[in-house]
Amino acid sequence: MAKYFVIFVLILSFATFSLNAQETRVKVPTQNWGVGVQLETHDIFGGTLGYAINPDMHIGLNFGFLFDGGSNGSGSSTYLTFGPYFKYFLPEMRIRSFFPFIKAQFLVSTESVSYKDPFTQKTKRTTNTETKILTVLGSEWFPISSLGIYGGIRALELNLDPFQVIIGIGYPMIGIEWFF
Repeated sequence: MAKYFVIFVLILSFATFSLNAQETRVKVPTQNWGVGVQLETHDIFGGTLGYAINPDMHIGLNFGFLFDGGSNGSGSSTYLTFGPYFKYFLPEMRIRSFFPFIKAQFLVSTESVSYKDPFTQKTKRTTNTETKILTVLGSEWFPISSLGIYGGIRALELNLDPFQVIIGIGYPMIGIEWFF
């Protein structure tokens, strides 16, 4: 009997807390600069520099650098990314302090790989550069007006060299940005 009473008190407590919960009215940054970090499963890994034009529109730049020293004589790799973007928040779809967005980005990425030629035993280097236009669908949470935590997925990828169109849900990304 005491077990059921404890369960009843817990359920009643949770119901009371949720009925008394207040919605947080967070102001989205406007006319502020921001810096952050973004991680993605494919191209973008590194920093973010952004500017909030108004509460619904942000512009910015993703940039990244990665060096992989290789293992067991496999050679080293260097990755550089550079991507200006435009982010539009959908205010009519806002849910509490979560703001859905559409992000369009022009991305340039370079991969430079060194390897040992098995025939000549000399180290060689190949470089591959990609340019693409991306569309990302996501949402950003503003627990306070100067901090945004976001995530999203690529919905459209248009590779320009070589030409390729990719439509679908892929390459998730997460990030955090601070506005000051």
